[in-house]
Amino acid sequence: MKVYDAMANAFVKEGTTVLFGLLGDGQMTWWSAIAKYPQLKIIDVRDEGCAVTMAEGYTMATGKVGVASATQGPGLARMTTSLIVATRSRTPLVVYTSKTALNNDHAVQYLDQDRLVSATGAGYIEVLKPSYAEEAVRDAFYRARLESRPYVLCCPLEVQRMECDPDGEDYRPSSELFAGQQAIRPDVARLREAAAIVKAAKKPVVVLGRGAMSAAATQAASKLADRIGALVATTLVAKGTLADSDYYAGVSGLYSSREVMQLFEEADCVIAVGARLSTHTLAGGYLYSKAKFIHIDIERHMTMGNERGADCYLQGDAAATLKELIETLERDGAGGRGFRTAEVRRILAHAGRDPAEFEIEPGTVDPREAVALLDEKLPPEIHLVSSGNAHACSFRVMLMKRRRGLQIFCTAFGCIGQALSTAVGAAVGLGGTFVCIEGDGGALQSIQELDTVARLGLKFLYVVVNDEAYGAEYHKLRAHQRDPMLSFVKSPDFAGLGRDFGCRGATARTLDELGAAIDAFLRGEEPMVIDLRISRNVVSIPYRRMHFGMDV
Repeated sequence: MKVYDAMANAFVKEGTTVLFGLLGDGQMTWWSAIAKYPQLKIIDVRDEGCAVTMAEGYTMATGKVGVASATQGPGLARMTTSLIVATRSRTPLVVYTSKTALNNDHAVQYLDQDRLVSATGAGYIEVLKPSYAEEAVRDAFYRARLESRPYVLCCPLEVQRMECDPDGEDYRPSSELFAGQQAIRPDVARLREAAAIVKAAKKPVVVLGRGAMSAAATQAASKLADRIGALVATTLVAKGTLADSDYYAGVSGLYSSREVMQLFEEADCVIAVGARLSTHTLAGGYLYSKAKFIHIDIERHMTMGNERGADCYLQGDAAATLKELIETLERDGAGGRGFRTAEVRRILAHAGRDPAEFEIEPGTVDPREAVALLDEKLPPEIHLVSSGNAHACSFRVMLMKRRRGLQIFCTAFGCIGQALSTAVGAAVGLGGTFVCIEGDGGALQSIQELDTVARLGLKFLYVVVNDEAYGAEYHKLRAHQRDPMLSFVKSPDFAGLGRDFGCRGATARTLDELGAAIDAFLRGEEPMVIDLRISRNVVSIPYRRMHFGMDV
């Protein structure tokens, strides 16, 4: 059997059912071999980087290891930003690629791929002899799961075509070696120390991050918060976790309303679970100034965004550690009312209204009103993927309050242009209806993937929040008394582009037009693009705080 056949079989034995990729001469033999398996679906993309991002969205939605592929050299080079994003978000992926002939550094597509991939933070495995081919596939999947990061698996051109002696049907997948992460139990002495801090607290807050989003962890966090009377807040990535609680306070820190920040300032204990407690989560490092911190995470230790270590750091699995903390409190009969009062409930119910007035340019809408309308009209079972790094994201974070099915904010590397492809991968993996919201600048970095959306026939709404500028830079330039129009770039007709790619398209310059467009999408089955024209004059609350020095 040829190496490419053996490696294709190994990928299928590893459980691969979806492949995101762009075909090139470097991986044609492997691609042809794996395409013969009826259980495998190939998603042809228009950009190699988007293949990785789609695989990441697929992993986020399904929990399975996503798989992407591109040819060697330029194909792999175009994946670098997406590999960095997946590495920063700790997403296990496997990328299959090739390599120009060994010892031929003069080939036009030659690239020192090991160094390139290592610079992104991803892992790199190269097959240098046929006998390692199947084991290399197993290693890639095993290490991707174990280390929670992407792995690039490279098989050079001449090695692909060599003969090997495969295991075939006897191939042993990595899942048999890696049974899953063990639940790390907390140190008993530190657990008692944490329990003592909680018992002494009068107004606790539980902050949930990415590591606390499993069903078991959220159930335990809810039980703990109810017992001790805690407010529930999240990091941006975990937004919406336990949002059904009357005492859900939203995203902690930069994206908190003034009323909620005032409640946080009363807190005397913060229990952070699976959260990095970054500078943004701590509002520049100054939030929760009166509180003692209990930090629960599977990492050995980490410092917080205020450059301090927690008062009590517990290394442990989120669900297991919370369960043991609850049991300790129950044995001691500890609990309390905390923040659980009618007045706090009233404050949370009315928090977040922004009374600031701005002049709205003709032919645009106030982004605050537009986002509120989106939140009102989109049913809660719809899944939401959003860019998390542009100015307009602030409105979505603060004003879209309804619970969603799956909710992903693309924030890992602080780059734009990731939301559309992430949403496509998640939609392929999960099914159902997806809404993706992205700024006009980010949209133009991956707009070609609307062709992929249309070919797949997804029930997919792409809302381009369009201020015809790079909004973050626009407001930062204003804040520094520089010409904000340096960030202005006239936008194309996104609705027309959507139609050209095979989607429906609508332009919304009023709230009525936006409402009608949303209704049209919900009535139909085809994907749709809404070009939502928003005012550049409206500055979000976080940007007013960070760049204009306003206490809002």
